[in-house]
Amino acid sequence: MQVSSKGGGIEAVTGYFASHRARIVEALEAMAARRGRDAESMGRIVEFCLRGKMIRACLVFLGAEAAGMDSVDAGGDSALAEVAACMELFQAGLLAHDDIMDRDEMRRGSPTIHARYAAEALAEGSSDSPHIGESLGICLGDLCYFEAFAELSRAVGGKPRAGEMQELCAERLAEVAVAQMDDVRWGASKVEPSEDGILAMYRSKTAHYSFSLPLALGALFADSGRPASNDWPATANNLARELTELGEHLGILFQIRDDELGLFGNPDQTGKALGSDLREGKKTLFRARILAAAPSEELPRIQRLFAGVVDATPEDIAHIRQLAERLGVMRSIGEISRRAEERARAIVGGLGGLHPETAAVLEGLVAYVTAREK
Repeated sequence: MQVSSKGGGIEAVTGYFASHRARIVEALEAMAARRGRDAESMGRIVEFCLRGKMIRACLVFLGAEAAGMDSVDAGGDSALAEVAACMELFQAGLLAHDDIMDRDEMRRGSPTIHARYAAEALAEGSSDSPHIGESLGICLGDLCYFEAFAELSRAVGGKPRAGEMQELCAERLAEVAVAQMDDVRWGASKVEPSEDGILAMYRSKTAHYSFSLPLALGALFADSGRPASNDWPATANNLARELTELGEHLGILFQIRDDELGLFGNPDQTGKALGSDLREGKKTLFRARILAAAPSEELPRIQRLFAGVVDATPEDIAHIRQLAERLGVMRSIGEISRRAEERARAIVGGLGGLHPETAAVLEGLVAYVTAREK
């Protein structure tokens, strides 16, 4: 079944995100207020979070509703909103560190956290402002993680599956860290990873963390508030597995689209510098297939651009795009996305007992991650 980008499709998703944003912001601001002496640092974190789409936080609510929690109850549950806000703190920490590793100066349309710290250090007379900026960016990223786990512990404390929720977050973040290490090594290496290796990294770095985790986390939270019954544990575990698999396919769709935007996206829409993925030598499916299919006369130019030896110009980007179209790379990667999309839709269609509005948002989510522009 194809989900229209209107009505019950993408608009259902964007409307759902908008309806929960205020609760997430409220929870983040309350967390910042509780920090007291660390209010300045937490204020920076909250400001950074507010510039994001808050997809992961919203998926916590969606997971809870998929597990049978009434949407009104989910929207009004302050503890669930705090769990959702923790996902944004995790994401802020990962992005703060990722931007340092990637040497990115722009994120979400504004200077990155470490770039802003560096500019402030320079204005204060520092002779080594880049190092100061990176050091403070690392510290702020760490604060995001520590604060998120403290808030998560407080929000789920005493619930039957509290330990399981905290363990799941820790495991998924550890998985991201290992995948990020692979990403950094690959970017510095002349060895080209296999397509299977690239897809495995996509699952670990994006799918399991950005989609499987928040959906399952919300479902576990809903289960914690459910009266005990003989059949619910098995039902809950089956749902968690289905949501995890759904998250895997959504993550593949998301990452392929992210790679496409990283290569060919409009900086005014993506909020990132032109050719940022080229500069860092990101080992993506697009790169692997373009290099494999490029004619010998094109290889020197393409290899130099993918290695980040030169700054890519708009003409370079357009040339790579035209080459990818001509060689069938865009079509073949589109086929991977199509299969992931079909599988994701089949999983959503097989989830039993969903409220129609929840089903519409889950269906629209598939279209949303495929068609996003930033």
